[in-house]
Amino acid sequence: MPARAISARDAASRLLRRAIARRLPVDHAPQSSPSAPLRKDLDARDLLMLGVGGVIGGGVFVLTGAAAHDHAGPAVLISYLVASATSAVTGLCYTEFACEAPVAGASYVYVSMCFGEFAGYLCGCNLGLELTISAAAVARGWTSYVATLFLAPPDALRVRVGETRGNASSNDASSSSYALDLPAAFIVAFITCVLMLGMKDSARFNTAVTAVSLAVIAFVIVAGGTEVNVDNWTPFAPNGAGGILAGASVVFFSFVGFDTVATCAEECADPGRDLPVGIMGSLGVCAALYALMCLVITGMTPYENIDVEAPFAVAFKTAGMGWAESVISLGALAAITTALLSSLMGQPRVYMAMARDGLLPAWFAKVHPRFGTPVNASAFTGVTTSVLALVVDIETLAELVSIGTLAVFGAVCASLLVWRHAPAPGEEEEEEDGGGVTARAAATRRAGALVASCVAFGASHRAWSLGEPGTNARVAAGCAVLSATCAVLATASFHFLERRNEPTKGFATPCVPYVPALGVAACVMLVFSLGPPAWVRFGAYTVLCAGYYAARGLTLGSRIREDSGGCGVDGVLGDGAGDG
Repeated sequence: MPARAISARDAASRLLRRAIARRLPVDHAPQSSPSAPLRKDLDARDLLMLGVGGVIGGGVFVLTGAAAHDHAGPAVLISYLVASATSAVTGLCYTEFACEAPVAGASYVYVSMCFGEFAGYLCGCNLGLELTISAAAVARGWTSYVATLFLAPPDALRVRVGETRGNASSNDASSSSYALDLPAAFIVAFITCVLMLGMKDSARFNTAVTAVSLAVIAFVIVAGGTEVNVDNWTPFAPNGAGGILAGASVVFFSFVGFDTVATCAEECADPGRDLPVGIMGSLGVCAALYALMCLVITGMTPYENIDVEAPFAVAFKTAGMGWAESVISLGALAAITTALLSSLMGQPRVYMAMARDGLLPAWFAKVHPRFGTPVNASAFTGVTTSVLALVVDIETLAELVSIGTLAVFGAVCASLLVWRHAPAPGEEEEEEDGGGVTARAAATRRAGALVASCVAFGASHRAWSLGEPGTNARVAAGCAVLSATCAVLATASFHFLERRNEPTKGFATPCVPYVPALGVAACVMLVFSLGPPAWVRFGAYTVLCAGYYAARGLTLGSRIREDSGGCGVDGVLGDGAGDG
């Protein structure tokens, strides 16, 4: 249809209205897409095994060693418990949203339902990045365990580039060269092909491989438990509370497996029954296994001697149980394979949901008519993840992904507070009081006050914990107490608002507003434990995504269809659904 140009001012106005307009869940449903729908092939068992496979592989067999060695020591147990408790709180919020809006997209959909399209778009971008980086990190761990399976050093299969004969054996070789991980790129390509061929077959593959990894985990707990030396647990927390929180923030990305379950909601046969089992069940199983495995690894090996790349295989070899090294490596390979499958499964569905709404090119929304999978988005995911896995080391990848995960989870918790206390998108707004403040605005302001108070508390606590004793420390401590009080008051203030949206599809988050508020606070605290470099990377990426949103919106919004009466916008930027 022909289009005519409109002024930049009108285009900017349309973009702003769309950015703050909340989305109805139906806006994200497959009927809005011209391509084939996704197949509803998944049941409760499939979702549970997808969640367990996605969570257990990335945490236990890849990041436990790095978190214990570099940050928490034996207290990595507490780090995992903190991360799992935070994930459980956010998992409750995810489960309610997933049951109420069982469509692909997860946090992108949930946040756009409550705070508007732009906020949802930023969450979708961070979720896509989070899943890409976690998949690449897990793939590099896969290479390490392939090497140990054949009794070679963890780094044996990587090709070091830039290394010269003069420094090949020197201590600074790693500073003048970098390792290319070809096996990691290969396994990403293989799993991508499996996922493109159909969800049911992918779920069966995941169940079989997860069963192998769980059997090996049971072996590690039993056999490794006989080699535990309790003296290795002293000192328990060598770096104090700061080390525990830093370790928790690093391992937190292990729990993105349950987020992937939420992204598959559209392919679930009975969302109200199956999604709670898949999300909360996988978190409970994995939290218990994490705790036992942490006790084993830190009891077998002093924390400063734990191998970062393949901690369990090397620990058993050091303990004189070399015969078990290949068994552990096989189990680790199985667990890491399912974690990789989980991450690569979630990314394309986020891209597909965003493309349906015009926030990405329509090419990403294509669903294969025979296999019922988002083939184009899957191909893009496979290529980008393979490149990252090929060239970037695992510790850098883990630090990059954790802050995006935390930001997304915190946004979902805050969204639930607004969702429960504001009219659904599309319903007529009513004044909450005589001052002309709508229910949506009142709920949003309280959520904003809660987030601001938590940020102030996190900053004050970090300043207090890092500062020297004295006046400045006392001021920071006072600010922390004041901001914590404000957070409690902001949470309690939700009781003065009328409940507008009660769950109707089988699952309700308990103790609202306190459980979502606790999720917001926990996520913010872990964000502050990451440190300034991670904040800068997160800020730069967010600004880049916001710039793309504005540029694409203004470009496409400057053209409207001639037959639209001045209301429609060419292709993607019509007035958003819902309220503005």
